[in-house]
Amino acid sequence: MPYCMYLRKSRADAEAELRGEGETLARHEKLLTDFAKQAGLEVKVIYKEIVSGETIAARPQMQKLLSEVSEGLWDGVLVMDIDRLARGNSIDQGIISQTFLYANTKIITPVKTYDPTNEFDEEYFEFGLFMSRREYKTINRRLQRGRIASAKEGKYVGNKAPYGYERVKIKDDTGFTLSPVPVQAEVVRNIFEWYTSGIILDDGTKKRIGTSLIARELNHRKIKPVNGDVWTSQTIRDMLINPVYIGKIRWNWRPAKKKMINGKVVVQRPRNKNEDTILCNGIHEGIISEDVFNKAAQLFGNNKSCTIRGDKTTQNPLAGLVICKKCGKKMQRRNNPQNPDMLICPAPTCNNHASYLYLVEKYVIDIVKRWSEGHILQYTSNQFPIQSDYDYKSELSAISLSEDKLNSQLNKAYEAFETGIYDAETFKKRSTALNNQLKEIQKKKKSLKDNIKKIIENEKVISEFIPKAKEIAGSYYSVTDNYRKNEMLKEIVDHMDYIKETRGHGHEEDFVITVYPKLPDVYN
Repeated sequence: MPYCMYLRKSRADAEAELRGEGETLARHEKLLTDFAKQAGLEVKVIYKEIVSGETIAARPQMQKLLSEVSEGLWDGVLVMDIDRLARGNSIDQGIISQTFLYANTKIITPVKTYDPTNEFDEEYFEFGLFMSRREYKTINRRLQRGRIASAKEGKYVGNKAPYGYERVKIKDDTGFTLSPVPVQAEVVRNIFEWYTSGIILDDGTKKRIGTSLIARELNHRKIKPVNGDVWTSQTIRDMLINPVYIGKIRWNWRPAKKKMINGKVVVQRPRNKNEDTILCNGIHEGIISEDVFNKAAQLFGNNKSCTIRGDKTTQNPLAGLVICKKCGKKMQRRNNPQNPDMLICPAPTCNNHASYLYLVEKYVIDIVKRWSEGHILQYTSNQFPIQSDYDYKSELSAISLSEDKLNSQLNKAYEAFETGIYDAETFKKRSTALNNQLKEIQKKKKSLKDNIKKIIENEKVISEFIPKAKEIAGSYYSVTDNYRKNEMLKEIVDHMDYIKETRGHGHEEDFVITVYPKLPDVYN
């Protein structure tokens, strides 16, 4: 069987590259390729993890590798070291260890080959994962202490410079600082000027504008932000409260918070005030004056629509579920004091028109009611036909008997060869024919088992999904908490696509929304 190779760059590798020690993945690929040639191993695929992720969930190439290993596609995986596979928590380490064990797939490094079926190798492999995790924790603590110390010294410790600056190496010292980019710095000054004093109109007068209009003006002038293609209101808001523009360093303002949601670890960065935030004088040059920054902060604080809420109250029952079909962004709720709340696309240049939130919500609940009445059966039958598993099981029983018969015939062929009844040529023809028949039988057997499993899952989801939809449809409007409504919908709705081409009076319900039920992978 063939082998594959897995390459991953660590934080230490990234630091070494900055010191000019060469590109890590290319160096590791050459070393492992040379090693494979010397060992006579045929490497078919090379997986390169170009993202930095602590967990399996954050590493798409590792997910693909584990999937293929579990299917028995590889006889072994070549890596530079054990810690290249996992430095995550004990759950991730257990997943990796068990996947290689049950698939009987070897882990090959230039120093040692780990055979998961060997008791001592298995223990040594698990110990190696444990030690790599400890090493990762130690390195991470050291890095965090170093970043805090650098921030207090006024150095810039972020990976990307904020708009208006470029990240530059400090001369004759370690670390980085910021240097203004003249063209971008002028844009930053304009943003603060427009927000605090106003933009000059065609008649020569000045009018102060908010974050949404500033984003629209920048997009109209075809000025590109650092990330993405268009400016958004939220980007402008973040800039207006970022003290980096007055020569300050702010660190740990939005630290990552891990939460367990629906059995998965989700990393969030809340915008709420953090008491551990470090704010000190930077060694870089400010772009605007403190007076202008303080005026912007005062105006920003007085604007209730810009104030960051400290509570976790959900105002939008469809939050996180509705996707703009034109640009792919998640639709958002916009408060309108004079009219009902609107559901809008947050992209300033997207022309997908808004709708009243309550009308979209009503349409979604009507769909859920149809599901509860059995219309979901038509959807599932299109994806995978609903049928009895009796014939499959009966056929599986017959195939198992045929498989046993072929195995018996193959054993007799071996006995005939060993006792001299068959010569080598006769045995080869006979065993080849039997093995080919056996492979076909086993292939059909696997297909039948998969079909039976799908049917069982199909019947299970139908028996559970319809009652759940019925319960939600019947109790939805009796629930007053929008957070609870949102959680109810997320139990049965995967996502929704929204598009509306017309706007204005008389077109309030001219939107098209497609609601996708949350069903097992068998239907996808």
